Amino acid sequence: MAPMPPASKISFRGAAFALAAALLWGLVPLYIDLVDTTDPYEIVAHRALWSGVLLLPYMVMTGGVQKLPGVIADSATRRGFLVSSFLLTANWGMFVYAVQSGHAIEAALGYFIYPLVAVVLGILLLREQLDRLGWVAVGIVVCGVLAKMGLDGRLPAIGLCLAVTFGLYGVTRKKMGIDPVMGMFVETLFVVPLAAGYLIWMAYVGHPVFYGGGFINILLALLAGVITVVPLLLYHAGNRDLPMAMASLLFYANPTTQLCLGVFVFGGVFTFADGLTFGLIWAGIIVYFASRPRARPLPATN
Repeated sequence: MAPMPPASKISFRGAAFALAAALLWGLVPLYIDLVDTTDPYEIVAHRALWSGVLLLPYMVMTGGVQKLPGVIADSATRRGFLVSSFLLTANWGMFVYAVQSGHAIEAALGYFIYPLVAVVLGILLLREQLDRLGWVAVGIVVCGVLAKMGLDGRLPAIGLCLAVTFGLYGVTRKKMGIDPVMGMFVETLFVVPLAAGYLIWMAYVGHPVFYGGGFINILLALLAGVITVVPLLLYHAGNRDLPMAMASLLFYANPTTQLCLGVFVFGGVFTFADGLTFGLIWAGIIVYFASRPRARPLPATN
């Protein structure tokens, strides 16, 4: 694993990448709302297929294709990519299903819970640590998530699945220490055959493969690659340069953006539970970052 960069770079480059990724992901429900299809698997297939198409020219021009055999020569690395590809695809599918089936708020809750899962996984699997004020910040965020769950009165199964799959995905990729662009390219190589096979099957049984057809829907299908590759590359760049705790708390910009879309674009109601949850979460984030000058990153481990 690459050495942790100096604190100045952590606070600027890594935080900027992680925040940009979270904001872009928060806008994805706009894309799903525009897509003229009720099949979440088709959206996932287009995301995988056109991500590969988008990455291939770049990898050819930068010599990444020539480096590919060396990257996947190790059997442990291949297993890691198999796991990360599965986790990412599962996360995509569950998120699209949640938005299309009217569970967008539960999906946002899943991304509230995800950073907590990532913090715990970072401590358990990456031997990261939190100082006392860091634990206070995480505790405040936990209270916000528990308040949301308690006021809703049920276990958010979709949200929990989204949190766990994406948390495990982030830790898996961080442990591998692979360049973000190369890693994303290898993941698309694992998923593209399945995505292409699904789209071919759709065409065989008589279903249009571009969200029902038409020029606009074809463009939306191609756009799936852009909205997938760009935030994922930013996410991995930030995840690589930051402790899991800091990257996880920055990720809360994602569900915050989703909430703003729900209220101001989709006409949702900002409830008391939403206000309490967001208030506690952002209070935790403020406590965390206000205390960071005293924090020290852990030495890198192999």
